[in-house]
Amino acid sequence: MVRVKTDKSLSLYTLAWPIAIELILQFLMGTVDSLMVSKLGDNAVSAVGVSNQVMRSLLTIFVLINGGVGIIIARKWGAGDPNTARRAAAMAIKVGVISGALVSVLFAFGSGAIVHLMGTPAEVVPQATTYMTFIGACSILTEMTMMLTVMIRNTGNTRGPMMIAIGMNAVHVLLNYVFIFGEFGFHQMGIEGIGISTIISRLLAVIVGVWLLLRSFPSPFQRNDWRGFDRPLLKEMIGIGLPNLGNAASWGYSQIVTLAIVSSMGAVQLATFSYFNITQQLPWLIGNSIGMAVQIQCGQLYGGKRYDQVYRAPYKAAAIGIIPTLTLAVLLYVFGNTTVGWFTSDQEITSLLLPLFLWCIVWQPMRTWTYSFNQSLMAIGEARFVALSSVLGMWIFATGGAYVFGVVLGMGVKGVLFGLLLDEFLRAILVGWRWLGRRKLPRQVEQPTAVQTV
Repeated sequence: MVRVKTDKSLSLYTLAWPIAIELILQFLMGTVDSLMVSKLGDNAVSAVGVSNQVMRSLLTIFVLINGGVGIIIARKWGAGDPNTARRAAAMAIKVGVISGALVSVLFAFGSGAIVHLMGTPAEVVPQATTYMTFIGACSILTEMTMMLTVMIRNTGNTRGPMMIAIGMNAVHVLLNYVFIFGEFGFHQMGIEGIGISTIISRLLAVIVGVWLLLRSFPSPFQRNDWRGFDRPLLKEMIGIGLPNLGNAASWGYSQIVTLAIVSSMGAVQLATFSYFNITQQLPWLIGNSIGMAVQIQCGQLYGGKRYDQVYRAPYKAAAIGIIPTLTLAVLLYVFGNTTVGWFTSDQEITSLLLPLFLWCIVWQPMRTWTYSFNQSLMAIGEARFVALSSVLGMWIFATGGAYVFGVVLGMGVKGVLFGLLLDEFLRAILVGWRWLGRRKLPRQVEQPTAVQTV
């Protein structure tokens, strides 16, 4: 049965809070997962770290499809055309299965060669190869989980993906405990147990995700949905996803270069930067959830030709998101000594890290502003502008600034953060200016189209 979606169900709060819980849960579960791995020794930690870095780099190719299909579904849903949204979902699943299978085969048979190409230390190679083979071979499950979550979320149902994430992470942590350490009569498997746990938890997530996606559309999938490829839809999907792919790949490589620059400053500076990234994740998760929510909101409103509401959306999102982000940044600064004490007792690292928390009171709210407008711009077809401004900012100011201010001018990790501040400031101005121009947002003259949902 189809009913009209109310503005309340498209409110930022309704969309954002499940995403925030999902992201925070993933952060917490990732921390628990890391603690479990650390019990296996330093070589196991290194093996997981090397493998995850490689897989994250290769899995960015999935952004090409995932980044496009979510926005298309939101637009078609907002235009009252769930059937086209359903066809887009079917086509994305076909592409995702093919690309995911290819990557899975690559890892299943090529992990050993990849590990050696990374220059992995000899004592880490066996565990790294084992872990990469297991986790990499289920890349198809990883891709399907990511894709199903994106598609369900862009119909306006953000609670479903949240529940899937809760279940998947709970099962993963429980099975890690059972398989890694041989609890409840199971054989102690060590790092192999992590791989088996990951496969089982992600397979269950895919099964539930498929069930939930099938229930998301007013009418069931048709045979024609699975035949061939709708070229106009595929072109639209790639047109959105390709700039996102370039942006994601550029970000990944810039992070590697920045990390290398910080590494050249010495062990203390590197440790400070690492702890800085860990402690600043929480405020960013809040800003991230706001940005993801406003993209769904803008996509559906844009599809319904409610252009004036689209125009106001990122301003409201940024205003709302800045409050909790700023609050968390202030709290991290006020309780900085306690926070840093959870990770290290080194006074040199602490003395370097605490002043950075003060700078983050400015940096984190700017990130929320920029991300809200970035996501809104992508929702209305401005993905190329977002990619171009992001790539220029991250290489000229973030990465380039890390070298100039951090190394050349001798500011160390403070110089790295100063480069990040300049990058964020530039992009905040650019996206604000672009949005103000309303290049793809004509003045609303028509009655809004009803937005459909299940």
